[in-house]
Amino acid sequence: MLALSALAFAPPPATNKAGTARWMVSNINWGALSTTSSRKDGTTIGDAFGNPYSFADVGGVPYMYASDLDASMQDNATHSQASLALSEAAVTTSDGAAAFSACDIANVSALGDPENPPCARLVLSGKMVRVAAKSDEETAAKAALFARHPSFKHYPSGHGFFVAKLALDGLWLIDFYGGAAIIKPADYFAASPSAPAAARLLPGAKAPASAVAVAVGSKPPPTSEHPETARWMASNLEYGFLSTTSTRSDGTTVGQAFGNPYSFADVGGVPYIYASLLDASMVDTLGTEGASPRASLALSEAALPGKPLSSCHIGSVPFGDPENPPCARLVLSGSVVKVTNATEEAAAKAALFARHPSFKDYPSGHGFFVGKLDVDGLWLIDMFGGAAIIKPTDYFAAN
Repeated sequence: MLALSALAFAPPPATNKAGTARWMVSNINWGALSTTSSRKDGTTIGDAFGNPYSFADVGGVPYMYASDLDASMQDNATHSQASLALSEAAVTTSDGAAAFSACDIANVSALGDPENPPCARLVLSGKMVRVAAKSDEETAAKAALFARHPSFKHYPSGHGFFVAKLALDGLWLIDFYGGAAIIKPADYFAASPSAPAAARLLPGAKAPASAVAVAVGSKPPPTSEHPETARWMASNLEYGFLSTTSTRSDGTTVGQAFGNPYSFADVGGVPYIYASLLDASMVDTLGTEGASPRASLALSEAALPGKPLSSCHIGSVPFGDPENPPCARLVLSGSVVKVTNATEEAAAKAALFARHPSFKDYPSGHGFFVGKLDVDGLWLIDMFGGAAIIKPTDYFAAN
């Protein structure tokens, strides 16, 4: 996350699409890297697998500090195409409130929500490439990464960390009503990452973004309690990143993993979404003949409403960062299903509208419906030592 006080410039106007994309990449510290899974543990081979990831840019190119021990890098060895999804909801005030009214769930009059189109969502697509060791590019990228993520310089040498980059070939942006803008990479790289202040900030915001939607009333469970941690995250987080296999060629590549910031609410651990077939992720899973319903929902404690956890707070001792293992990352895998049972739909709508009050005011003409992720796999990192694979039965049985 990024504190509002650290912003040198407000984002450009919504009419400046390439400038908005450059601003987001230069000012947001983490997103979700979506790859095509090559693994069976907690996921399914061929699934789009989202994974919260920290990054930094040099001249608009997103760089990551990665290890071959990480699931996403293992996937990359088989499928190099990937996407990096960013949300302006990751920009907060110092007390954890949303910095932009369009992202602020408590601001119902502005339809505030991470799923509100003016709360900008950017998906950068391309190939993951390992940067040559000891090259000038690696030196510049490391300097940017260590400046934006100070704990990276202390990461253990035995884990084989290296610099990787996303070599961009497509950009998809929603930052206003009316559908996605497809940005040419050449226009993106030609744009400035800064702009004169625009009236999109919410200065002086004090109330946490959860003031209306959800109150985090408890601390996370002990890290040894993996099913309980997963349930706690599903019950207390407001948005994540839904990763699908793209059926589209505009700003993406058919067959690649496509991440998309998505709001959700759970009922008994089942994640529900309020969606429309106009949305790219629903086109990928439900709206195209031959589309695969398989998807994953990636959650990070870095997105927890209110004051950030020390393990997720960049600069906190000793390794605070969204990529820090104790800053829990949860990936739920399964199939996207349109809910048709009236009783289930009513319960899901109640939960969605409670956590996301603006949903009840969404336009009827867009065909919004309740969908869910029918979970069959769970992958969790909440401590050093690698991922925990959680059985769905254990997850649903946990409190």
